[in-house]
Amino acid sequence: MFDNEEKQLREMKSELDKLPIPTEQLNDAIQQGVLVADAKWRTKRRKRRKSLWMTVAAAVLLLAFVTSIRVSPAFANAVASIPGMGKLVEYIQFDKGLQGVMDNEYYQSIHASQTKDDMTLTIDGVILDESGIVIAYTLEAPYSIEDLDYKDIKLYHNGEEMPPGMMSYNNPDQKHPNRREDLIQIVFGEKPSLKGQDFVLELQLKGAKETVFSLPFTLPKEVKKGKVFVLDKEIEVENQKMTIQEVTIYPLRVEVKVAFDESNTMEILYLEDLRIEDDRGEVWSSTRNGVIGQGGSAFYLESNYFKRPEKLYLKLNKIQAILKDESYLLVDLQKKEVLKQPSDGKFEVTTMTSSMLEGRIREEVIESERGYFIFSAAEDADGNDVGYASQGNWNYEGYENYNIKFEKQPYKNPIRINFSAYPNYINGDISIELK
Repeated sequence: MFDNEEKQLREMKSELDKLPIPTEQLNDAIQQGVLVADAKWRTKRRKRRKSLWMTVAAAVLLLAFVTSIRVSPAFANAVASIPGMGKLVEYIQFDKGLQGVMDNEYYQSIHASQTKDDMTLTIDGVILDESGIVIAYTLEAPYSIEDLDYKDIKLYHNGEEMPPGMMSYNNPDQKHPNRREDLIQIVFGEKPSLKGQDFVLELQLKGAKETVFSLPFTLPKEVKKGKVFVLDKEIEVENQKMTIQEVTIYPLRVEVKVAFDESNTMEILYLEDLRIEDDRGEVWSSTRNGVIGQGGSAFYLESNYFKRPEKLYLKLNKIQAILKDESYLLVDLQKKEVLKQPSDGKFEVTTMTSSMLEGRIREEVIESERGYFIFSAAEDADGNDVGYASQGNWNYEGYENYNIKFEKQPYKNPIRINFSAYPNYINGDISIELK
């Protein structure tokens, strides 16, 4: 394992030597990494040379490359060429809070492998806190695994499954047909009880063999605790009330728990510009790395866990909200009729079949910079859940287009489809001091 990684790192060094150093900032970052690595070397000089190379190389890499990725696409490309690092580089590029995770060496290298049915699963590294986990992994086979998919993914700790609230995985954009480098991202459904450093990743593949990897791994370092700010502060924006219950700052993300007043006339869909600001005006906003920024009444922001500002504020100015009695579509898919929809005319149903609906919104009325799936749950006339086989959205000729395909199952029309996002906004000026 070490021989292989040493070879990869030497190849990376050779590639970096060919690149022009783009900025003074990059030089400073690398120099800082070298100095810290040298300090580590002096304390560990009695260890084997092979381990020493790994320590120095890893220290330089982890301390220097985050800043470098941000200032140099060429450097990012070189680092991303290392097996197991490509998707992690993409992840960091879209979440500034993760710079602190890497700069403070909270990314934990694992390198645990298991081979089954001619395939090898390697957990390259992990970022774990009480809110969730990011697992960087590599799956390799002596044949193409481009069309491979997963049947089930579970994470165990002390013999019990960690409670998943949201999960993302299986990025289809892969550079090598025989190797998949990706991230499994899990936001825990509830705060887990962590006792010890041992975990097991269970990953079941789809296909004839349904190969099941059950790969144990041990974290080298303890999990850092979240910083909790209990607020229970009621706020009001254009006569709509909500209570900011609690803000918890974890290394991976900031979780903001909110309760909406049942007397509100509007359905609050999204806290559009919810953010953390420090006394210097630095901002940490909604996560943009695919983990999802919203889950029920919990909202997730980039983390400033490793920062030490004197003052910290939770701020909010714009909210997506829609009148409660217009917060859904009511359609008869059999008759291809729209029975109810928002009266502002912003959403237009364009196509309906018995198993699919398409609609569109003019791009000029969408004030958000984020992309959304605009539909949440659907139910039939008897109140039974109607599952989605897929959702999609795309831009075309000045419109944001959306479609949903329903799972093949008996259901009774009409179908109610709730909005999870909608381009209608209310505005306020909320600032809550956290510290």
